Amino acid sequence: MYLAGLLVPMLRSFFHTSIFCGFSLLVLLLWPNRTVVAQRTVDSGVLEIAFPDGRTLAEAEQWVLQQARIEALKNTFGMRIQSETVQAQADFNGQVEDAFSELTVEQVKGEWMEDKSIDGPHKFCRDGEFWFRVQVVGKARRNKEEELDLEMALVRDVQGREELETLSDGDRVRLRFKSPVDGHVMFFFIEDGVVYDLTLGNTDMATSVDGRQVYSLFSTESEWLASNAEVLSLGRIPRYSFDFYVSSKEGKESLAMVVAAFARSPFAPPSLEFDESDRVWTMGEEDFERWVKQNMNRIELFQVERQAVRIRPKQRY
Repeated sequence: MYLAGLLVPMLRSFFHTSIFCGFSLLVLLLWPNRTVVAQRTVDSGVLEIAFPDGRTLAEAEQWVLQQARIEALKNTFGMRIQSETVQAQADFNGQVEDAFSELTVEQVKGEWMEDKSIDGPHKFCRDGEFWFRVQVVGKARRNKEEELDLEMALVRDVQGREELETLSDGDRVRLRFKSPVDGHVMFFFIEDGVVYDLTLGNTDMATSVDGRQVYSLFSTESEWLASNAEVLSLGRIPRYSFDFYVSSKEGKESLAMVVAAFARSPFAPPSLEFDESDRVWTMGEEDFERWVKQNMNRIELFQVERQAVRIRPKQRY
């Protein structure tokens, strides 16, 4: 029953619900030997982009929309960074000299499927220059050639039957996570340029996880025992067992991010500072992204899975 619950979001775009019920048993039997590339909702968030030079208004609007789609893909699937050293030889009056340069290529690890909603581009003036404000929401999937298809979803309860895309101010964060292979993982939360380490009370190496094991994260021990999660064969990581709540800044809707960093081999956390007021380890988002890029270059099959979280203010009546 639980595995069928996990498969519903992945297959919703392929089968009508009534048809899916008839195929449930067949899908469960085939699950261990099939890799499903699921479509997901991706969101660029509200972006402000300067008017690109050398383009007409129509060309600029299309370019801005494309940048928003790329940002939405990056928010959810992350980037692939490839770096290599290029050697060139030059002949100066019979003397051959070697020159070396570093070539770095960034590529989004996702494939855009369709637009769901587009707000903009809206042109406005800032400091005497034209800018665009835009937000794009669409459907996308991870690139088929990716070797590892990590599964992470924001869920409503410990059992993780219902996936969420939106939370309200004061709601709990709960996650479901699964890797196809044994490996090591760390979890982070990003909001307003600040990265919060979701580790419970320490900054040890990444936690080891078993491949194909579904983990339910961010539940207290009492919640875990009351939910019968072990009966459903869910895994638990005590390191990620505390209450974590979201908050909307200034009473406005905002976009945050839950990030899982994963590799087959152990890896160390980034350099964090302890926030005495919130009693949590934090760092700047730019430094965090730099840490991600460094690990992608030096750790085999290091990757990040990102889950966008739309946070809405509490409704007032």
